[in-house]
Amino acid sequence: MIVFIGKDKPDGLETRSANRDRHLAAMKELNDRGMIHFAGPFVDDSGNMCGSLIIFDTDDIRAVEDIMARDPYVLAGLFQDSEISRVKKVL
Repeated sequence: MIVFIGKDKPDGLETRSANRDRHLAAMKELNDRGMIHFAGPFVDDSGNMCGSLIIFDTDDIRAVEDIMARDPYVLAGLFQDSEISRVKKVL
């Protein structure tokens, strides 16, 4: 599995909201193809979205890098920090 973790820039909620429909459409397409194990936003103490966690059901890190390079949130510059890493499911 491959995990993507993105932390929004300060005051990123407007950028997130403006690009959410396109991002969700892209994630739905990947989910329909069986590539998404889990996807959802991080939320702050007030319940506002402030980042993204996507767990891909693949071991192809290059494919995930290519996918995320085209993601609407990434293209809009939403994230102040992000990483893509391999993970091993234990439980």
